[in-house]
This record gives sequence, C-alpha cells and structure tokens, in this order.
Amino acid sequence: MKQVDITAFDHEWARFESWLSAHSPADRAALRGPADPERIAGLESRLGFALHPEMRRLLELHDGAALPVAEPGSFPLPAGAFLPLGHRLSGLDDIVIMHDILVDVGENNIEADLWEDEALAVNLHLCVPIALPNDGGVAFVDHRPGPSYGHVYEMGIGSGDLDGTLWATGPAALFRVLADSLETGSPFLYYRPSTYEHESGRHCVQWEIET
Repeated sequence: MKQVDITAFDHEWARFESWLSAHSPADRAALRGPADPERIAGLESRLGFALHPEMRRLLELHDGAALPVAEPGSFPLPAGAFLPLGHRLSGLDDIVIMHDILVDVGENNIEADLWEDEALAVNLHLCVPIALPNDGGVAFVDHRPGPSYGHVYEMGIGSGDLDGTLWATGPAALFRVLADSLETGSPFLYYRPSTYEHESGRHCVQWEIET
C-alpha cells in the first residue's frame, strides 16, 4: 500500500469546507458531526478490510451529509448535494446499504463472465461508497491493493455504466481539485461550479455539465 499523508487530506478538506462556509452555508450546514469511532470500526469489520486512511479521516470529521425531506424529482436538489452530479457525502448507514448493493452487482458480473478479473465491475466488493446522488449512481473509493488503491471513481450503475469514471487518485486529491474549481470557477472534468439561490435566500452549489 502507498503511504498516505493525512495532513494533506486535512488541508484540502479544510479548503473545501471553508469555501462552503463562506459561499454556500446551507451546504456546509448539511454536514453531520463526526461518526462514532466504534461504528467506524464496525464498518471495517463488516467490510473485512481497513478503510483507506483518508476516507476514515473524512468519517471522523463528518458522518456524511444529511438529506432533507424533499419532493421526489424536485429541483434544485436540497442543500448538501454539493458534489458533481448532485452527489452528497455518504454516512455510515448509507455506506453499508450501498456497499451491499455493490457486492450484489459485482457478483452478478462475475456470473455473467463478461469482465476480466482486474476490472472494477467484478471487484465492487472492494469499493467503498463515499457519495451518492439521487439516482442510481455512486462515487466510491477503490480499496483494491495495487496502483489504483485509494482512487475515487464515479459509476452510473443505474444507467448501466460499469466502467466508471476516474474522479481523482484519492480523497485528498478529489477535494483539492474541487476546491481549486470552486475558488477559480474553472471546470472539474466537464462540470463547472456555480451557486443558485433558494427562495429562502440560501445559496447552494450546483455543477453544470459543459457542452
């Protein structure tokens, strides 16, 4: 396993969270408090492997982002969906539920015998959800030993996308490029950040797909 510098993660997350606090306080307020350490350990026991140190650190800071009650299909999305494609950070409960789904999808792909052994699609049991949108997608941290360890991918499972899109080489790298994008207005991949104003006057982040 490659060495992980938690101080680098703390720095990049602080940049990202500070931007939310200054420009999108409703999104910042959606972040939950720290996850219980015993429950983090219980998740690792359930997974059968240790969490990537940066993902564990994120849970130690915030147990995901709360999901306010909203009408199905409502837009704009409620506060807290501040990542590209409307993803919101997953808490422990969401991680357990979505990981079970990933395991089932991976097993189905193994049975279908359409993928090579090293493909993401047959190794989803070694991928841990970090964020979920309000559709059938998922962003996850790859925990496979080797060069892809820690990489963050987004996979549109509901749309049949099982190749995945690489978002970053790790959680720290993800929040670094997202903070850069928010601070400069430059795109992240093909998503450009902006803010929208609710009727309440609160501002939230949205990422628009560039055409």
